[in-house]
Amino acid sequence: MRCDWSRAAVLGLGLALTMGLAPARCQPPADTAQEETGEATGTPLDRWLRMTPEERERELDKLPPARARIIRQQLHRYAQMSPAERQKLRERYQTFEQLPPDLQQIVRQRLREFRLLPRERQVAVHRAVLALRAVPQNQRAPRMRSEEMKSRFSPDERQMILDLANYLDTRKPE
Repeated sequence: MRCDWSRAAVLGLGLALTMGLAPARCQPPADTAQEETGEATGTPLDRWLRMTPEERERELDKLPPARARIIRQQLHRYAQMSPAERQKLRERYQTFEQLPPDLQQIVRQRLREFRLLPRERQVAVHRAVLALRAVPQNQRAPRMRSEEMKSRFSPDERQMILDLANYLDTRKPE
C-alpha cells in the first residue's frame, strides 16, 4: 500500500504528542524528499511543522472530524511546549524510529490499548510510564510485579506500562 507522507505527518503528530512517538515510517514523494541542500526533509513531524497553516488545514480536513479536533488540540499543546520539551519529543520519536518493526508494532498496539482506556486510567498509566522511565531498565520488570503495582494496575495495564517505558526510553541501557 502506498504511504501518503502528509497523512503520516498528521497521524505522526497525533501519536508524537500523545506519548512522544509517531506511527509507521513513511517516505515523502520524490519531489518533496529533498531540500535545496539535497538532504532528506526529516520526519513526518518535521514536514508537518513546515507546512503552511493552509496546507495543514487541507490535511486535517481529510480526517474524520473527531480526529481532526484531537490533532488541533495536540497542535495547540505542541505550540505551548518549551524548546526542551520539544527536544524530548524528538528524541522519543527517533527512539521509536530506530526500533525493529516488530517492536514498533508492539508500541503501536500498546498505544491503541492506551487510547481505549477511560481518561482517568490514561492519566494513571501515563504517570506510571513516566515514573518507570526513571527506574533503571534491569529493575523495571521486578517493580511491575510488585504488590503495589498489582494493586494499582491490571495485568494488561502493567504490560502496557512496561513496554512503553522500555521501548520508548531515550536513555542508554544500564
